[in-house]
Amino acid sequence: MKNNSDKLLSRLFFGMLPVQIMIFAMGAINTIVDGAMAGRYIDASAVGVVGLYYSMVEIMTAAGSVLLGGTAVLCGRYMGRGESKSTEGIFSLNLTVTLIVGVVLTAVSLIIPGPLAVVLGANNELKGALVTYIVGYGIGIIPMLFAQQLAAFLQMERQSLRGYVGIAGMIISNVILDVVFVAVLDMGIWGLALATSFSNFVYFLILVPYYVTSKAQLRYSFANILWKDLWPLIKIGFPGAMLVFCIALRYMVINRLLLQYAGSDGLSAMSSFNMVCGIFIAYCLGNGAIVRMLISVFVGEEDKISMRKTLRLVFTKGMALSVLVAAVIFAISPFLTGIFFPDRNSNVYHLAYHLFVIYSFCIPLILICQIFTNYMQAMGHNLFVNIQSIFDGFFAMVIPSLILAPVMGAMGVWLANPIGIVMTILLLPIYGVIYWKHVPRNLDEVMFIKKGFGVAPEDVLDISISTLDGAANAAARIQEFCTEHSMDKKSSYIAGLCVEEIAVNIVERGFNADKKSHFLTAMAIFLEDHLVLRLKDDCPAFDPKEMAQLSSEDGGMDNLGIRMVYDIADDVNYQNMLGLNVLTITIRQENLIEREDADFLLEKRLWALDKELHQKFKDSVFACGKVLTRYRRLFPEYTDHSELHSMTVIDSCNRLIGKEQIEKLNKDEVYCLLMACYLHDAGMGISEKDFEECKEKFGYSEFFKDHPNATKADFVRTRHNDFSGYFIEKYKDVFEIPSDEHAFAIRQIARGHRKTDLLDEKEYPSDLKVPNGNTINLPYLASLIRLADEVDVVATRNPIVLYDIESLTDEIEIVENKKLNAIKTMTMTGGAFVLSYESDEQNIIDGLVEMTGRMQKTLDYCREVVKKRSTFTISQKKVILKRL
Repeated sequence: MKNNSDKLLSRLFFGMLPVQIMIFAMGAINTIVDGAMAGRYIDASAVGVVGLYYSMVEIMTAAGSVLLGGTAVLCGRYMGRGESKSTEGIFSLNLTVTLIVGVVLTAVSLIIPGPLAVVLGANNELKGALVTYIVGYGIGIIPMLFAQQLAAFLQMERQSLRGYVGIAGMIISNVILDVVFVAVLDMGIWGLALATSFSNFVYFLILVPYYVTSKAQLRYSFANILWKDLWPLIKIGFPGAMLVFCIALRYMVINRLLLQYAGSDGLSAMSSFNMVCGIFIAYCLGNGAIVRMLISVFVGEEDKISMRKTLRLVFTKGMALSVLVAAVIFAISPFLTGIFFPDRNSNVYHLAYHLFVIYSFCIPLILICQIFTNYMQAMGHNLFVNIQSIFDGFFAMVIPSLILAPVMGAMGVWLANPIGIVMTILLLPIYGVIYWKHVPRNLDEVMFIKKGFGVAPEDVLDISISTLDGAANAAARIQEFCTEHSMDKKSSYIAGLCVEEIAVNIVERGFNADKKSHFLTAMAIFLEDHLVLRLKDDCPAFDPKEMAQLSSEDGGMDNLGIRMVYDIADDVNYQNMLGLNVLTITIRQENLIEREDADFLLEKRLWALDKELHQKFKDSVFACGKVLTRYRRLFPEYTDHSELHSMTVIDSCNRLIGKEQIEKLNKDEVYCLLMACYLHDAGMGISEKDFEECKEKFGYSEFFKDHPNATKADFVRTRHNDFSGYFIEKYKDVFEIPSDEHAFAIRQIARGHRKTDLLDEKEYPSDLKVPNGNTINLPYLASLIRLADEVDVVATRNPIVLYDIESLTDEIEIVENKKLNAIKTMTMTGGAFVLSYESDEQNIIDGLVEMTGRMQKTLDYCREVVKKRSTFTISQKKVILKRL
């Protein structure tokens, strides 16, 4: 089990790695291509022009690294906390700032290329060519920067293949255009620059179309930009830019040392190394970027176990691969050297070859350095990362070079590489002693994890699931885990059942969605006052709404578990994160206990009394599932009226009735109440044809005379209970309702959830006879559904898997939904409905007080109806509003 859990992380890590390597290597590849084309088809001075512009490329790399580094950490933290809207806000912030930076750099390149050429170090002989190169290259700066950022986001979207295609397209187009523009059309340095710019456009145009499709999880929205996170983003990402800047200064010092102690051959050897260095270290940089991304996510989740697994993975498999990379570089060092210096007997060849060989042995050390740097960046130790970046970028190599170069010449500079990297690695344990003020005493301190972060290992259960039997075993283990943590038997059972039902769905559907092998893990985390269940799988992404709709596919008794997930959980959150489906379920034990005696009371009663009638109800639930979600066509920003709301209404009816009174209801009363609960809001999604057939019957013309500025949605909302009644009557045969009397009862109970007069004996007879001789008490059943509908006001009315208040545009609905989101729990005691809320907005509090008053009036009215027209009782007398 544990091994399979590790495989999921390993597959995620190494699935992302190739794209990350290519992202870091592609700049070096283009530089090599441009340098080779310049030397072969233009002249030697053109190579110098490309070399001079390299500083500008470094500036753009620095800007991109700031954005990538800060974005990766912030996105990871928000994803780990389940804050998908904030992740989208960082995405929008990133692209906006990228555009601003790109516009500035492009403007500088196109408007003042002359002064920029001087700053870059061009003399009079090279200035003209460099100006031409700057202008040509400047055309492609914006798409280059965008492509760099989008490539990283595509990995979060599980679109690595598109990233590969984009990189391949850029390299191939650059080579082809270089040949066409430089070798064939003889466009010189201008053609060389244009080829690079156009290849950047090719890369961008391959990546960007995904984000205009419906498949994209992240969408750009100027309104959702998290401007407040701009400074944190820059602060987190700044060490990357600092490192690039320090490396640029280092080159200035090292170049002077080489000229002094190794002559032009030493400088040429270093220049050739600089051209391919990006390819050498791309593997290490890619590993570091993924460590930063994953650790950021796990920090957001406070998942110490996964943090440890990530480090163990990269220090074992990642390190082993780094040794292989080092061996390959060592083996091809003669070939690489020969690309630049064909004469193997020359001094410059030997100097370059020795540098390549020495550097190949540094690869594992560089990987360690990258792991430390990116891990600490994800953990928020920005001061250390800045200090390390300065030290690594400048002092680590310059200090040994200053000591060794006068004695050993170029070889002293070459040896400064491994010496400097080891010195940089040693900074971390030194910082650890300073940070903790003692030598780290345990693994948490070695990992810079403070007390209180995450949960103790004994409070976490991590299970791998690969089969249907595995899902059942996972449920049993989670049930046992909860019992061991003093959760009551009922709560423990339901926690296990939640995992089993969802895991079975993933195994049956997700595992068979394609021909690939897949992994699924379930984690139970026991916290002080609640249980968190987190399921992760690498199956194809699914629409979160589909997960909610699964709750009624089988209906009734056969699918209680999946329905309980949404009925009982305090929060259900779905994300597609870094190519994984992540479903997080939060359950508070007191809410489970509260519902224990009334769970599915009506359905169990119907099942016991008449299995055939229960089957009719199940079939109706399946048939009306799509009907209820149609309300969003007219009310895309309105409170949830789907089957989730219907299930909540049924649950409230169960608790209003209670075990004491359920035996007094006959099978026809139970059936009609259940059907009415499911269909009471069917009118909110009435079809255009049905609307036209009955609108005048419900006062369409009169309504718009009195409300000239109203909309069709306003009219439907006002009379939706009547539209529901019309829908039930028209389609009673589709739902196989047993008789006209049953249909009348269901229609009236459904209509009764608002506005109708329940004291009217004609409309609501207390002893409606049905063909089998039973009678149905319509006033009591209609009072139940009206009161149950009225008290469905908690924040989960708009579960996050279906709805997000931040997407609203209608001001009235924003206020209404803020009120719903302010109410965190609704506790139904024997004598009252207790609404607990959290809000500091006075207008929201005032609105809640007003709403509580309306609910009290509804309660008083329903109690009066039940008392006068039935033998039943409603024990609750008050609606109480209290602040958490």
